[in-house]
Amino acid sequence: MTKTIISYHTKDGAARQAEFEENTTSFDLSRLGAMDIDLGPISETANLEELLLASNKLKTVSLTPLANCSSLQVLSLLKNRLQDLSLKGLEGCTALRELNLGGNELKRIDLGPLGKCMSLERLRLFGNQIEKLDLKPLSKCTNLQYLELETNHLEKIDLGPLRECRNLVQLNLMYNSLTEINLGPLKACSRLKFLYVQHNALSTLDLSPLESCKDLTILRLGNNDIKSIDLDPMSKCLGLRRLELAMNNLQSLDLTPLSNCTELRGLDIAGNLLTSIDLSPLSECEALEELYLFSDHPHENQFAELDLTPLFSCKNLEDIGLPETVDLTAESSVKGRKDIPSALRELIDEERISWV
Repeated sequence: MTKTIISYHTKDGAARQAEFEENTTSFDLSRLGAMDIDLGPISETANLEELLLASNKLKTVSLTPLANCSSLQVLSLLKNRLQDLSLKGLEGCTALRELNLGGNELKRIDLGPLGKCMSLERLRLFGNQIEKLDLKPLSKCTNLQYLELETNHLEKIDLGPLRECRNLVQLNLMYNSLTEINLGPLKACSRLKFLYVQHNALSTLDLSPLESCKDLTILRLGNNDIKSIDLDPMSKCLGLRRLELAMNNLQSLDLTPLSNCTELRGLDIAGNLLTSIDLSPLSECEALEELYLFSDHPHENQFAELDLTPLFSCKNLEDIGLPETVDLTAESSVKGRKDIPSALRELIDEERISWV
């Protein structure tokens, strides 16, 4: 029986080989300590479905031998030392579902060949040093569900091509240097559930395109420089469970749209410049479990008084972040309720609430 033999070198320069039986559909070449590797023999394995090269020490690798691997579904180069990588060869991988290039040192990458990978569902480019990225080839990847671009050096990005990715479920842009983002193209992504944009340099963000994302579940916008934001589009996101706005520069915030978000579990608005907040809309968020209005961030909200009455309707509220010095009040009519949330019961036991 013919075997496929893959040759590589380790750090000490030693030549090594990995052998795979003829009918093997998965080649695991992870954690070999490979400094370089010759994938040439793979060009003869048309039935290959999975190629794993994670956790090696590769600085570059030629993927051209994969051009004949039309059955390849998963390719992982996670956690190497890739500084330069051409995706040439992947245009022949028409069955490719997942490409993982996370945890490398890439500063740029041409996604062009992926325009032929119409079955692509997940693209992972997190943890690199990418400064610019052209997403145009992804407009052909209409099955794309997960796009992970977090922890790079992106200052701007055109999301326009994603309007063709109508199956997109998750877009992760956190920990970049983005100063602005046009979310307009996401209006077409009606299946979007998770949007992560925290830890960037945004001063403003228009959420209106998200009103079409009825399935939106988690929206994280923390650690930016946002001074004002209109939450009205969130009133259309009835399945929203977590909203994070912590560590911005918000001076005012209207929570009214959240009254429609009856599945909301967590809301974090700590670390802003708020001096007052009307919590009334949260009385409709009976599933709320966590509410952070204050968390000892370097700059914090400066509430003098907070009316907690609406929160007595949040039966599952277990954790609430409040400043030690704020005056807490609640209407006496809710004092005798039997189903007082545990977070508020604790405040009552500490005699922190004044009944009015």
